[in-house]
Amino acid sequence: MVKKLWGGRFKKDLNSTVKCFTYSLAVDAELFEAEIAVNQAHAKMLARVGLISHSEGSRLVSALNQIAKKFRVKDPHKSPLAPYMKGIEDIHTFVQLELEKKVGTLAKRIHTGRSRNDLVVTSTLVYLKKKLPQIESKIVELERALVGFAQKAEKVVIPGLTHLQRAQPVLLAHHLLAYVEMLERDRSRLQGALSRMDRLPLGAAALAGSGLRLDPKFVAKELGFSNVVQNSLDAVSDRDFVIETLSCAAILWAHLSRLAEDFILWTSEAFGYVSLDDSVATGSSLMPQKKNPDVFELIRGRTGVIYGHLLSSLTLIKGLPLSYNRDLQEDKPALFDTLHKTALALGVLSVTLSRAEISKGVDNWKREGDFLYATDLLEYLIEKGIPFREAHETVGKIVRYVLDQEKNLGELSLEEFQRFSPKFLKDIFDLFDPKASVSRKKTPGSTHPREVKKWLQFWKKKLRKG
Repeated sequence: MVKKLWGGRFKKDLNSTVKCFTYSLAVDAELFEAEIAVNQAHAKMLARVGLISHSEGSRLVSALNQIAKKFRVKDPHKSPLAPYMKGIEDIHTFVQLELEKKVGTLAKRIHTGRSRNDLVVTSTLVYLKKKLPQIESKIVELERALVGFAQKAEKVVIPGLTHLQRAQPVLLAHHLLAYVEMLERDRSRLQGALSRMDRLPLGAAALAGSGLRLDPKFVAKELGFSNVVQNSLDAVSDRDFVIETLSCAAILWAHLSRLAEDFILWTSEAFGYVSLDDSVATGSSLMPQKKNPDVFELIRGRTGVIYGHLLSSLTLIKGLPLSYNRDLQEDKPALFDTLHKTALALGVLSVTLSRAEISKGVDNWKREGDFLYATDLLEYLIEKGIPFREAHETVGKIVRYVLDQEKNLGELSLEEFQRFSPKFLKDIFDLFDPKASVSRKKTPGSTHPREVKKWLQFWKKKLRKG
């Protein structure tokens, strides 16, 4: 029988059904590497303050290195801890038991001055301090893929949409760079979250701190924290760092889902702007002609799963009194699944976009009407001195007339234009060109080719630095 960390007070072993319900090694095995690092730092500290000898501290650190090597993950699809998951309560117990196999009774000293309450928070923070920069790096990869695709599309003009209706011509590169802006905010949010995770909880013990002569600042330095917690109750009960991570991920997935939706539209026959490489698309089991954007559809679908993880975690803590409650065990499934899915999604999107091409039919929209130039007509009249509301009404009447006549704007004669305003001159026909439309924009951050090129160069330079 596996000996528990807390069994001394109990006369009976835990019921097998209760074990199945409460044991968490199958989930928190994810923390294995972080748990090893925290244990090593703690062992060094115990030796430093004299609670164990320096030789004992060295033996513990060495044994933990051996355990780390033995159970290092070689196959990402198979956990080396799998055979232990039904019989051992959690990752803390697992490491303790393995340590006892290596150093005997000395292993019992490793838990000196701490509780699983402050240990699990510390290990989760150490885990996140490693994982979140990896997510950030994958965001950078996706930004680079977007910038690379934007370079291919630098001179391509498409209809910009509002309400999913054609609104004004924009450069496709401008549209793509909008997602780079979103992703950069996502990076910033992750960096901010990391900065708020930078206090070591170890030393808070169960809830009130420890009466032993510990040195949390030493442990903090060993584990890469800049400071230690200020309140032991907050330290063991806080899960803001989990919720903030999930919040950052949820906003990131909102952006990924919007990106996916755009590409689903653009690769459809109705739009025909983008062509996917065969290696990143799928087919139909019935219709041989189909080429489906499944990557993008799964991104869109899995966004709901990520939102669910955030909501479940918020609900988890909403009624918990201070300090630690076992409910908090349920924070990790949502956290780990979110991080795994996010890393995978960012990677697959980077690959998919890096292999995408501009479709040969990207200009077909130009033959289907020119109402996109209505705003150009409006601004033309404003520049001629017509008040905005009057100019707006005039162009609206022209659009109504064109619809009644079943014509395009560019098919009207100068005489027809002048029926609505004498301010129209023959240069009005210069407006009905997509490149002229985007080149008329003057404001910073607009779709003017000069602005788009400037920001393309900016992002290329910035993303080279990472």
